[in-house]
Amino acid sequence: MNHLSRTSFLIPVLCFLCLQIQPLHSFSTQPMNCTDTTRLCTSFLAFKPQENLTLAMIQSMFDVLPQDVTREGNGHGYIFIKKNCSCLSKDKVYVTNSTYTVKFSGGYVYDIVINAYDGLAFLPNTTRQAKVGAVVSLRLFCGCSSGLWNYLVSYVMKEGDTVQSLSSRFGVSMDSIETVNGIQNPDNVTAGALYYIPLNSG
Repeated sequence: MNHLSRTSFLIPVLCFLCLQIQPLHSFSTQPMNCTDTTRLCTSFLAFKPQENLTLAMIQSMFDVLPQDVTREGNGHGYIFIKKNCSCLSKDKVYVTNSTYTVKFSGGYVYDIVINAYDGLAFLPNTTRQAKVGAVVSLRLFCGCSSGLWNYLVSYVMKEGDTVQSLSSRFGVSMDSIETVNGIQNPDNVTAGALYYIPLNSG
């Protein structure tokens, strides 16, 4: 087998291996740091459900009641989940807890959970295989305002989103979004990363 033939053979194999070890999506989300471990606040998570998710399934995923789920009314297809948010005493980050029931067997629990929540959840990276019916405990990204705003919305940036478009969409100034997230350059935001949108009314 000549060099060109070996290369032609290896490329599909390597690509197949990449597909096996890479998560379905790549998220670069990190929790918000905190210091006051007695702090408890109301927060919101912006979530874009897949078409096959019913309200009951969303309630189960986020461990909330029907009145805690609000649909965004501007055609973006998002819903906002109202959750209590607290500061972990050990890790000093804001989180809210939930559980997820695995819907099918096969693949890794970590990949399934991370992708089911579209970047809003985190849990230890594990190679545990998924089994239908298994219940997974996880944490969701949330945030408590420093006092300048009443609420923070956890939002995973999508392709095409900008600080300016989010400012217009949520009715909050660009400066406010930049301040909360420590953004130095509004043109330098990352799709797949978590940002917090400050709001004065929920």
